Amino acid sequence: MSQSTQAPGTGRRVLYTVIALVVGLGAAGAATAAVVDSFSPDDSAARNTGPTEPVSPGQLLGYGD
Repeated sequence: MSQSTQAPGTGRRVLYTVIALVVGLGAAGAATAAVVDSFSPDDSAARNTGPTEPVSPGQLLGYGD
């Protein structure tokens, strides 16, 4: 007679691990897609249309107004 070398419940643990990995990778992919598709300012537009002369921090932040 041949004996099984698997402990009882091993298949179920493997199944739960695979399900957790699939759900985790799906959530990570969804988060990455949300960040990539967000409406953030374009770096090249900010570089081309930004101020050409440095502005003092007090003027920019409005200290004392």
